Parts: sequence; structure tokens; C-alpha cells
Amino acid sequence: MKKLEEYIVPWVRNSDPYRADHLDFAWDHPELIRMMSNENPLQPSRSVLEAVGNAAAHANLYPDSGQQLKKALAVRVGLHADNVVLGNGSTDLISLVIATVVSPGENVIIPAPTFSMYARRTRILGGVPVEIPLAETNYWDIDRILAAVDESTKLVFLCSPNNPTGNLIAKRDVERILELGIPTFFDEAYFELTLNETTWAPRVLEFPHLMVSRTFSKAYGLAGLRLGYLFCAQSLANFLNRVKNPWNVSLLAYHAGLAALEDEDARMERRDLIIGGREWLIDQVNRLPLIRAFESEGNYVLIDASSLGCSSSALVASLVERGVLIRPMDSHGMENGYVRVTVGTPEENGTFIARFKDVVAQLSRTQS
Repeated sequence: MKKLEEYIVPWVRNSDPYRADHLDFAWDHPELIRMMSNENPLQPSRSVLEAVGNAAAHANLYPDSGQQLKKALAVRVGLHADNVVLGNGSTDLISLVIATVVSPGENVIIPAPTFSMYARRTRILGGVPVEIPLAETNYWDIDRILAAVDESTKLVFLCSPNNPTGNLIAKRDVERILELGIPTFFDEAYFELTLNETTWAPRVLEFPHLMVSRTFSKAYGLAGLRLGYLFCAQSLANFLNRVKNPWNVSLLAYHAGLAALEDEDARMERRDLIIGGREWLIDQVNRLPLIRAFESEGNYVLIDASSLGCSSSALVASLVERGVLIRPMDSHGMENGYVRVTVGTPEENGTFIARFKDVVAQLSRTQS
């Protein structure tokens, strides 16, 4: 008799599960300031909470296909509702796209470091992630990306602003990749938090192999409701909808999304808070000797504290002892001493800086 493991497809058997230890730890320790997962520090607005409450009264019914929400999203970028595919967060859309265009054993090009779900979901669905390291400047190595393309390449992932580096990819470099004609997943998760808010969404009509992903998790602060969406050509949406599970977005998430889109004041409040907060954090960190904070267009700041001679995990542990939880970047393949901090409220940002200074001072004394 075969062992159970022998019935599991090899690409699942040989993959590691996603570990949400940092989230479990944060929920188990509500006394900590959560600055580790690029969450929005502000709770949903009153109108969103009311919409969720009203929808909950009909939770005994299956949701519809979200046509009203699709129309509301499409009109903002000059597209049609048929150009929108909804998902249970961006991770759902990532899996959906891979499952639609990548067969087992085929290649997916992923500049790295970036959002870890691209490579993780590629592996779990049988694809082969081909990770192309960023250049020393943390910018995309376009020549290496183009050189890595071969007959088995079926998908390219681009994230801009990139997580965790926070930078934007130039228009001409995106066009060079799109000219290959290969399906390209362009992740705009942090689009509403960039200074110029220039989107690639309308260009899905020009490049039918382009997909532009967005989420309600960041700028709108609905991470817990899991709502993402994808702009793409109608022909591609037709195939994605064949693979997509029905009712993959809850009734509550639909109505929360509609209410969030209508509450422009709340969105601008969050945008202003995050942009101001990240600029302040970058300035404060860069005042510390031998520590560097990188410019960012997201709701997070990447910090190079490698000069302290301390591992990323040890640095995070020192801050946890002081009541603040941030994210080590060794899990993203970055060198020891690199950490990422999520922009919080002004009070949270101030607490982080004060306690980060304490850690830096303590480690500096240890080194001397």
C-alpha cells in the first residue's frame, strides 16, 4: 500500500507552507505596536463599518458576482466592468493567474527581493520561479530579466512600488518587458500611496497580455476583509473567470469595497497620514550614524542597519522587548541587518523611532 505522501503531487510535497508566525504572534500580543505587515494603521471608516453591518444581515445568502463593484472600479481608469476580475485579496489573484497561464515545469520570472507570494504560489502550483536579483541599487536588472526569457517562460511578475524596496520601475523598462508579449502581472498594491499615482491599468487595452493588480488592503485599510482586483483585457478576463472559484469574494467584502470607494475623504486622510509618516520616518532614521533608510513610495520603509553587526531577527527581537513589532528581511533573501517598518500613526512612528534609537545605542556600545 502506498504511503499518503506518494499521492501528493511532487510540487506540493516539496514545497514549504507559508508561515504566518509574525501575524499569530501579533494577535497573541495585542500590547505590541504592529508595524510589520504593511497594514493601514487606521480602522475602517464609519460608512464602511455600516456597510459591512448591513451586509451581514444578509449573510445567509450567496453574494452576486460583484458587478456593481467592478463597474465602480473600471470607470476610475476608463475601462469596462468586463476588464475587472475580483479576488479574495491579491494572493487569490496571484494564484488565479499562475493557474491560468503556467503549466507544471514552466518558468515564471520574478525580480527579487519582492513580495514572497509570487515565488511561493508559483512553486505550489507546479511552476518554476526564476528569480532575478535586483541590481546593487535595488533597481530592476532589466537586461538580466530579458536574457532569462526562453521558450518555457510563461509569466513575469513586477511589483511597483516594489515590496520591500519601495521604489518605482521606469515606464520605458516596463515597456521593454511588455514588448516580449509574455503575460505580465504588474502589482500596484501601493498605487494610491505613490506621489504621482500613475497607473498602468488603462494600458491593458494596448497590451492584452498585461494584468494590473490592486488591493483594498493598503490605502483603504481593509486587509482583514480580503478584497483585491485585477484589470486586464476582456479576452484574458474570460479565461481567468473560467478558473476562478465562484463566490471567491464575500458579501461583506463587496459592500465594504463599494463604501470605501465612495468615502474619498477617508482615503485622502489615510494617504496624507502615510505619506507624511514615511517621509518623517526616513528623515529620522537617516539622522542616525551608519544607518540608512531607503526612499519609499509604499506604506513601509526599508532600513539597512547592517553596520550594527546584528542579525535582522535579533534586531527585531530587541524591538519586540521594547513593545514594537517590525519585519526582518532575511526571509526576503536580504542581508543581515535589513528590516522593514510599516508606517503607523504619528504616535506609533514616534514610539518606533525612540525605541529604535535605544536599540542602535545599545548595539553600538556592544561593538565598541
